[in-house]
Amino acid sequence: AIEHFTTLKTSYPSSPAGSFFLAALWQSMMMDFETKEWEANFYDEIDNAIKIARHESEKNKSDANLQFFYGGALAYKSFQLARDKKYPAAIRTAIISIKELKKVTKIDSTFCDAYLGIGSYQYWRSRLTKKFSWLPFFPDRRKEGLDKIERVSECGIYSRWAALSNLAWIYIEEKKYRKAIECAQAGLARFPDSRFFLWPLGDAQFRNGNYENASQTYHKILDSVTSRSFNNHYNEILLHYKLGQCYAKMEKYQAAKIECEKAIALKAAKEVAKRAQKKKKNAVRLLAIINKRVTAN
Repeated sequence: AIEHFTTLKTSYPSSPAGSFFLAALWQSMMMDFETKEWEANFYDEIDNAIKIARHESEKNKSDANLQFFYGGALAYKSFQLARDKKYPAAIRTAIISIKELKKVTKIDSTFCDAYLGIGSYQYWRSRLTKKFSWLPFFPDRRKEGLDKIERVSECGIYSRWAALSNLAWIYIEEKKYRKAIECAQAGLARFPDSRFFLWPLGDAQFRNGNYENASQTYHKILDSVTSRSFNNHYNEILLHYKLGQCYAKMEKYQAAKIECEKAIALKAAKEVAKRAQKKKKNAVRLLAIINKRVTAN
């Protein structure tokens, strides 16, 4: 994919598409591996995509594709700024992004992909501010946002699968676990080894009480994670802890104990050490509960 999009960027330097998709790729890799390893690559490409798209869309304001790349690139940048805890900048960029994506729908109301950014913003903003939904400044637009994301999962060209993955996580938030499982399975039918669908599948199965299925899914992710050359051990620690939870729920205490001990023993890379330590503490607490139950029996 890197090779393909680099060729696209080189062959069409006046198009934002190459840099846009490269940035999306670098961000996806950072999310997948829980790292900032390719952060500089991401910001270089996304800023280039924004620059080209803004310049070209100003010359041709009726081009929905150019407008989409502009608004979409801003959305990607906003998301990364939020992940980097640069919240004021993330909010400002998100607001501009939504404004630009709405322009796409005015140019062409059938431009399906534009609705993913708009719908995601509406849903997650309302989710974060739901305690204040009784105020006129914070209306609850979760359903409206969800409807838009569902639409993109059916008709999107660029964003269909991203929308489906997003939907799976949203259904988990809404405690609609069967729907989350259906979304994840639909994604896996097209991309059988995609961790972007395996993760929500495992979490939805666990929360739905399907502990045996969840353990199988987590093992598949674990095999995938440990087979990669890049591994800062954060996901590995998390997966051993999750497997420990599954086995504890199934009262397979010896297996649960082994998984917790593996999570505790692993040493995470410096960039994720603090976050990993929280997961290790959870594993320590679970191990203590398991040991008490084993002793009681």
